[in-house]
Order: sequence, then C-alpha cells, then structure tokens
Amino acid sequence: MKAMFCVARGAAGETLELHDVDTPAPGPGEVRVRMHTSGVNPSDVKLRSGVQGPMVADRVVIHNDGAGVIDAVGEGVEPSRVGERVWLYNVNRSADGLGQGVSGTAAELTCVPAALAAPLPDVASFEAGACLGVPAMTAHRAVTWAGPISGKTVLVTGGAGAVGHSAIQIAKAMGARVIATISSQAKDAIARDAGADVVINYRSEDLEARITQEAGRNGVEHVVEVDLAAHVTLYPKILAFDATVGAYASSSDMTPKLPFYPLAFRNICLQPVFVYSMSDKAKGLAIADINALLTSGALTPRIDARFELADAVSAHQAVEGGQLTGNAILTI
Repeated sequence: MKAMFCVARGAAGETLELHDVDTPAPGPGEVRVRMHTSGVNPSDVKLRSGVQGPMVADRVVIHNDGAGVIDAVGEGVEPSRVGERVWLYNVNRSADGLGQGVSGTAAELTCVPAALAAPLPDVASFEAGACLGVPAMTAHRAVTWAGPISGKTVLVTGGAGAVGHSAIQIAKAMGARVIATISSQAKDAIARDAGADVVINYRSEDLEARITQEAGRNGVEHVVEVDLAAHVTLYPKILAFDATVGAYASSSDMTPKLPFYPLAFRNICLQPVFVYSMSDKAKGLAIADINALLTSGALTPRIDARFELADAVSAHQAVEGGQLTGNAILTI
C-alpha cells in the first residue's frame, strides 16, 4: 500500500515522501480503516516544520484526521464494525494528546485504536469526515465548554476559517445569536452562509464600536477566539459580566499579556482549548453533537482545497500560505 511519510523536520518539499509499505494488521483493540480522505490541518503543518518538536521516529505517516471504512478489526473489537463508515481523530498523537505518534491518516490503510474511529453518519461525505477531528471538535469545545449558549450573544472571531466556520454553525444550531469577524468581502459571504447574524470586517470597521452596537448594553456573553493576543484587551470593553471565552489560538503573539484586573473586575472566564488533550468526556460530547448536527444538516464543513495523496507537499504549502478559507483535504 502507499503512505505519505514525514522523514525529517523542515520544508514540505524536503521532508514529505510517498512510499510503498506492507499492509498493516490491526492489533488488539484496533480497527483497520481503508482511508478515503485525510485532513490537512495547521497543526499537522506545524508539526512537520519542526515547531512542535523533533522527529520521534525515522519516518512517520502524517496527519491526524480522516475518514474511511473499517475493513478489519483486532482482538477485542466487535466484528460487526467491519464495513462501518468512520471519521478519525487524534490518530497521530500519543494517548495524552501532548506527544507525537507514528501512524497517521495519509495512507491507503491505517490501524487505529477503536475509540478513535467515530461512526460517520450516512448523510455525511468522506470529505466532510476529514474535517471533523481538529476543526469541528475544536469549534465544539470552544463553543460549549462553559455550558449551554441558547439565547446568548456569541462572538466568533475569524468566522471564515475552518474552526470559525464550524463554530458559527454549531453556535447557531444551539440557539445562540452569532456575531462573526472577518477580514474581506469574500469572507463576509462565507460567514453569513454559515449562519452568522452579524458580520464585522475588522480591517475596515471599528471593531469595538460595532461589537458594542450589535451586542447591546449587556455585551457579548461568550467568545470563540482565534487570536487571543489581538483581542484580549477589548474584552473588558465588549464582554458582559461573567462572560466566557474559549480560545483555541493566539497567532499574533504566542505569549499574550493579559489585563488581569480589568478581566477580573467583570469576572470574565478564559478557557484555552487544545483539541488533542481534551478529556474523554469532552471528546464524547463533541462526537455525539457533531454527528447529530451532521445528520440534521446543521453542520457542513467548508472545504477550500482538495489534493491527491501523492500531492501532499502542495497541500501543506497551501495551508502554510494562509490564504485558504476552509479546510484542505487529501483524497485517497
């Protein structure tokens, strides 16, 4: 079978190689999945580049997310799972989510712990299934960690990105009023199509003034945050008392300074979100809600770029370029 390996840290063209390897056999507690798609996430790109640490083996099959069909099971797994359509998550990570694994989804066949293969609803495509493990699960946790949001005003920054787009859909399906920020006219349409009630272009509008106007005197009650450093100083001005924040990135500054007392005076609660180390309970809730939303049609991940397995280098370069509005996937 064919698989795409990372053989070193560095540029995609210098580190990714397609190889023919033996077909793997599932071990105890594992399922083998015939892959149809593999998701290409920013975290996969960062890992390959060396930002998240050195190699853990001479070569590693890349990527964490994907979708396919179970074609074999190991000891201890119900044989009835053979033939099941599944989406995979956290595949190329250690059990605690903090370390690296060696067997990812960018392969014709891959073996994973059975728990990491979630049922893919019949109405959902394999392409959609490749966009769930990191983007949709991150969005779900960032939206829901503080409890129900029905009737609340939720701010989603970066509403046209892969996570932001899913966050808008999840928040709307759960009964929230959503304000989204974007940076261009094209992204405005994407956020509105996802269901955002209000869309604000932070490049051409006064962000604080518009949010204050749209949120009303009570302010925003929950935030799904793509860049904590860029917005945290606004929180005391635009958020309600006891507001909550689910922050999954801080791209403009990885060590942001927090205005502690202004945040404390309003009892604003901040939760950093890292999908790979989410608790089993949080993962279970995310899987259940994501599958229900897929089935109802309320969640439809946006795919911006598709590549063949052999063209993984181009896929990584596209993600690194930062111009995609949605997910990148490999078709296998």
